[in-house]
Amino acid sequence: MTFFVRLIQLVIIVIPIILFGWLATQWFVPSGVFFSSHIVGQASPFITELQPSSRVGEVRMSDGGNWEQPIVDDPAFFFMHPHREFASVDVEVWFKNDTLGVVELGGLSSVEPERYTLKPLHNKIIEDSTWSRIDQDGMVLLQRNNRYESLESFYSNPPARNDVAVYRTDYDVPYRLDSYTASSVTKTMDVSLRGHHELKTYIKDEALLFDFQYMDMNRDEGEDSISVLVFNEEGLPVAEARASDDGNISMDARPSGLEKLSLRVDGLPEGVYKLVINAPRDIFFRKVHTPQSKAVFLNTVFIGDEVAYREPPDGTRFWTNTERMVMQTRHAEGVQDVSVDGETLSIAEPYQWYESVPGDGLSEVRVPAGDLEIVMEGKIAFIKSQYFNPDPINITAYTDLETLDVDYVLGEYVSPRKEGDWLVSIVSFGADELYAEDDGTWKISFSTPLVAQFDTEVLVHKINTWFYRNLPKL
Repeated sequence: MTFFVRLIQLVIIVIPIILFGWLATQWFVPSGVFFSSHIVGQASPFITELQPSSRVGEVRMSDGGNWEQPIVDDPAFFFMHPHREFASVDVEVWFKNDTLGVVELGGLSSVEPERYTLKPLHNKIIEDSTWSRIDQDGMVLLQRNNRYESLESFYSNPPARNDVAVYRTDYDVPYRLDSYTASSVTKTMDVSLRGHHELKTYIKDEALLFDFQYMDMNRDEGEDSISVLVFNEEGLPVAEARASDDGNISMDARPSGLEKLSLRVDGLPEGVYKLVINAPRDIFFRKVHTPQSKAVFLNTVFIGDEVAYREPPDGTRFWTNTERMVMQTRHAEGVQDVSVDGETLSIAEPYQWYESVPGDGLSEVRVPAGDLEIVMEGKIAFIKSQYFNPDPINITAYTDLETLDVDYVLGEYVSPRKEGDWLVSIVSFGADELYAEDDGTWKISFSTPLVAQFDTEVLVHKINTWFYRNLPKL
């Protein structure tokens, strides 16, 4: 009897120790790597089910006896809930895609405006191409005619810039406008732009000069400082301009008057320069003045409302080379009819994304009321004569490779491996690439353009994750 009493006492003592040890291991992750797996339809404390229900079908059993869930509209997403801070994460997706040209995974990187860092899962345009192919160190090179034997020979004797299309990578052959001449006439972009934006400009025998007129709307609490960073073609910073808060850090919605931030850089060599405008959503740029002949915004613009600036609003118009764009407003006042190449796109209600697929070439977009987030992959000019495209052609879900006037495709891409009937791809995100909610939650989105238009589906079976923490150096 005494033996059993002792045994029970030992168990009572040991169980909390084991539990504490297990919890400590989960938290401290002594190995440096924490693994989690989620099969669709099964609960996981670290990975949610695919959402929203309007863009995904019901979880079902495949003919092979595996759980699967279809993505039927774009985008679908899930949330990751790491239980502590990690430096990076690898996300492995088991999926099927028989139709779509491009399937990618995107990590939410900012919320104002909403931006995603997209990385490849499957590129059928590359996979199905009959061009000769070289795979090396995570890169792929397609050649219409087999001229190069390796990536080293391609880089050492690169083809002309307009002969190459790219996929999720850069092509380092400099862009030059042979007939370019500098202008001394100041041009004004009369548009309200809210928060963070990026643009590119071309400089040759002239100063880089931009004047930004802005207002601090004081709708959010906290300081609203601004910085404009200038990067050269090697991605190195070459200049900066800053502006501090207007002195009102409350959220009383009392806007400042029009302020000005000036940026001037002399003596820059010829080339393309990128401006990164870091500003919180309280900052509304009302006008941009520049003598630069070429200036285009990149990928995403947030057309702000014009409350306390001018009413009724004038809205804006711009020109873009994008093949697809989506738009949303967050307010009832932003409901409006947008014109894309003369065709009406109705923004009928707040917090709904509306898609437009413009025709080939440069499209004209008219936004009558502003207050609109516009997400795309392309260049945007608010003055038509300033439009230029200094980047190589991008391979997108809409690309027909055979009709492109290029002979090469260079991409950062690794083909998925096969596991039975499933394709399996791994993408990696650094914590600095992901926007974290207050509780550390990360949002991850599947990018499946054309899935609804083609009336098809992408099937997801399993999502594995490896969370990595920084180990102390010995």
